[in-house]
Amino acid sequence: MRPFVTLLCVATIVGYGYAVAGMGGYLLGHGNLTYIVAGLLGGTACGVLALYLFKKHPEEFFNDVGGE
Repeated sequence: MRPFVTLLCVATIVGYGYAVAGMGGYLLGHGNLTYIVAGLLGGTACGVLALYLFKKHPEEFFNDVGGE
């Protein structure tokens, strides 16, 4: 579960990065609204799913790995 939530967190950052890149394109005069919308929707969806899984299975995240 930990690796999957980590990948979702990375996907959140990538999604928001696409949104920022789309907005930066508008500042340079050749922006694309698709990047902004897809980045915001995708980043938010991945972030919400990561938080949901984190809250649903807290015992998998707070146990010491390898410890007794």
